[in-house]
Amino acid sequence: MLESAPPSALSPRRAMLGCLAALTLGGVAAGSGCQEPPTFFRLEQTDVFVQEIRRAVDVLLVVDNSCSMIDEQIKLGSNFEAFIEEFVDAEVDYQIGVTTTDMVDPLHRGRLQGETKLITADMSFEEAQTLFSENVHVCATGSGFEKGLDAARAALTEPVLSNENAGFLRENAALAIVFVSDEEDISVDPVGDYLDFFFGLKGDPSYRARDLVTMSSVVGDLPGGCEQVPPVVFDCADGLDEPDGDGIIDCADEDCASAWQCAFDVVGEADCTDGVDDDNDGAVDCFDADCGDQNVCRESECLDEEDDDGDGLTDCNDPDCLVGQPEVCGELNCFDGGFEHQNGYLNALIDCDDPSCFTNPDFEEACFNAGGRADVDYPERCDLTITFDPLTGGPIGSDGKDIDDPLSLTEELAGCEDPDCATYYLCRPGLNAEAHNECGDCNDNDLDGFEDCDDVDCAGAESCDNPYPIGAGTRYADVSLRSGGVVTSICAEEFSGIVRELGLNISGLRDAFYLSQFPRLVCPLEVRFDSQQAEPLVEGWVYDSQENRILFDADALPASGTTIFVDYTRDTLPPGQQDGAGTCGPPVGEEGEGS
Repeated sequence: MLESAPPSALSPRRAMLGCLAALTLGGVAAGSGCQEPPTFFRLEQTDVFVQEIRRAVDVLLVVDNSCSMIDEQIKLGSNFEAFIEEFVDAEVDYQIGVTTTDMVDPLHRGRLQGETKLITADMSFEEAQTLFSENVHVCATGSGFEKGLDAARAALTEPVLSNENAGFLRENAALAIVFVSDEEDISVDPVGDYLDFFFGLKGDPSYRARDLVTMSSVVGDLPGGCEQVPPVVFDCADGLDEPDGDGIIDCADEDCASAWQCAFDVVGEADCTDGVDDDNDGAVDCFDADCGDQNVCRESECLDEEDDDGDGLTDCNDPDCLVGQPEVCGELNCFDGGFEHQNGYLNALIDCDDPSCFTNPDFEEACFNAGGRADVDYPERCDLTITFDPLTGGPIGSDGKDIDDPLSLTEELAGCEDPDCATYYLCRPGLNAEAHNECGDCNDNDLDGFEDCDDVDCAGAESCDNPYPIGAGTRYADVSLRSGGVVTSICAEEFSGIVRELGLNISGLRDAFYLSQFPRLVCPLEVRFDSQQAEPLVEGWVYDSQENRILFDADALPASGTTIFVDYTRDTLPPGQQDGAGTCGPPVGEEGEGS
């Protein structure tokens, strides 16, 4: 356990103030021991820490399960080895439980999650690793009102402590609580109340064993928050080699294995002229609704005097041109009772009896309400009549126009309900996709072998795309720093270093020691082991000015039982605001005298 000694200059300063008070009240009595007030302040500081392994520790992970946390849960779960390495090396008797920040769902509210709720040192490494990954993956469908401090308190309070969480809090073990969240805590009470509660769980009422309780947090950076790297989004139907530039396009790329568009051997009829049923749906070439929008299967040039699609009808005499290119062949006015068409074309069909009026902006009002439909058999254009979700690919309705059955207005069939569209790829039975509102429920809903954000169908879903700025978790950071824990960034691209630092802190075998004051950087900063008179260490450590801490290399950690002395000259400003000016050495006014 680490303990920081109080600044050594405080006692002389109190003595000086006492003498000043006596002088103010009317002089100094003989033998009072007060001297003339000095004209300097001592600037030398010594922080003392003790490296001590905790032999038994209960670890409570409080993991945010709101809609934006899936990626962070996966990163946390995949780094169990780094987290537990220090426990194993130091033979710490650990047990780990996981709860969430959700205080709305009655299945949460501080209750430990997972079928096996306690992960213990008695388990094999493989079993513990699997359970850890499963238990921290608490999904992302929980309450958006994150109350991590309330949840931690509920987990350690009756009746939950003796029921769902029975066996977690051991009398002879230290307690470590780790908060993992991308939002600020909105629990109801002041931070100090939670600190008093957690510290009160160890020791007796007259002496709280504060050294047996620590809190840490993986949250947005202090003081201004942070921003996560946006995920790579694959468009598996754009015909482009992006975003990875590996030379493989769309469904041929293994990154698109879970895309709904790649659920078929071929997405639709790949070639509408090869005489082959490419997608095995029973329809070949132009008889396949997939080819409805292909020029080869419809009259593509309506002024070339050629039968482009080979159906015996040429140019504007082909209904393809009346519906597909009304600007070339269509009626000039669908409401005038006349025959006039574009480019002088004439037929015997008037207004709403003419297929070219199907595409008129006022067709619904002018033709549906009037009750007139064209008496023609135009093959259903499924690509025009079906409305679908471009992200999930699922048909979500139709435009209501039954183009090829103009006489049936009461029971018309449109979109996927029309038999003509049975071979259209969006209407294929079995087409499935992971819906965006299912992308945080920890289920493989479309049974393609990929769950939630691992499924390309979830690209752009709120649960999987979190590029917006994340605010600083100030309340979590507050309890962490005031309990001797660590605070680290949830916006990191990977968590191996983060979870290792947490593991070190919890086990008590630390690699980081936070200074009680700001050091003056122009002056020497010295680190010694076991004695203030020992030779300073010249390697194996660095001063981290961003965090105001001494940081030891992985192969130079102080052993358990080591006392660490850190000597430095204090400054009133943090390192980033110091201008490089100042003095070192003995205090001003005492030539040659150190402190």
